[in-house]
Amino acid sequence: MQVNGEELVVEFALFDVDGTLVDDEDRYRSLAALRFKALEARAGRVAAEMWAPLGGYDPVKLTLDMSGPIAKAARREDMAIAAVAIYKTGCGWHEARALAEAVYAEADEVQMRDYTPKLYPGVEDSLRRMKVAGFTLGIATNGSNRITSELLCILGILDLFSFIVGSEDAENPKPAPDLLLAACSKAKIQPSNTVYIGDQSVDAEAAKAAGCVWSIIVGRTHVTPSLQVRRVASVADLVVHP
Repeated sequence: MQVNGEELVVEFALFDVDGTLVDDEDRYRSLAALRFKALEARAGRVAAEMWAPLGGYDPVKLTLDMSGPIAKAARREDMAIAAVAIYKTGCGWHEARALAEAVYAEADEVQMRDYTPKLYPGVEDSLRRMKVAGFTLGIATNGSNRITSELLCILGILDLFSFIVGSEDAENPKPAPDLLLAACSKAKIQPSNTVYIGDQSVDAEAAKAAGCVWSIIVGRTHVTPSLQVRRVASVADLVVHP
């Protein structure tokens, strides 16, 4: 695999999903609106309006802070915010947590049914070239394993990945190394033979903590310069030779 003319020799190419493979801004804005609607229906307007700004969503302007919890937190962390909002309206904690789980499950189901996700241009071709070239491909995401699998199936690329590790499969989300280490363990490939490709500084931090030989950060996110980190505009810019 070549990155900006430099050859990176690895066996395992491990990917983040949102913002790396999938155009995430419109997707998360849609999901936030669905969660707001479901929360209002199940727990009331007060709970929904309390949750929205804590998650980074403005239900009036229909905008989403892409650095906030809805877009960046692990699903269980984001769901805990909803549970707290419901609790603050007078529900007991266990009831509030159960309601939050039901709200998120309902929103996820509607999103999967009605929303059509999009890969960034050139991503699928790049992934297929990697597969043909003999790389083992995997996913390590703070999102749900089940939802990620369904998403990749809709996008027609699920078959390219040998392993998917999500929030259910590790105790701590990125930037902790747990997800990446779990993926390497499943693949039976050492982190020293693995590159992690993501779009956020937490991805580079997780890769370093896990002992991955390199991380590749796509997009424009600021990442502290490091001998381990490489930058490209898109996954489509990775050069792979058969």
